Amino acid sequence: MKSATGNTNCVGQAACYSIGGLLRYPLPSGEYAWGKTGSRPGWDNGFFATRDLRHRVVYSLNPTGTGNDLPYIKAIVNAGLAD
Repeated sequence: MKSATGNTNCVGQAACYSIGGLLRYPLPSGEYAWGKTGSRPGWDNGFFATRDLRHRVVYSLNPTGTGNDLPYIKAIVNAGLAD
């Protein structure tokens, strides 16, 4: 999974998005989650779900800009989609 932070797929400087359609993200359980990420200045957003839609998570972070937000995003997705 790649965070939209530092993403070059931006419209103007207002919004960024993941390319290539849905992202596939491996969960600790061995199952995969599918989702989409995006960002606007001051926000990282995304949604992920398991293929059978039993588990779903939507997040919106207000990053501090002091580092990489990807570990936090992964922790949110892993917790939200845990069995």
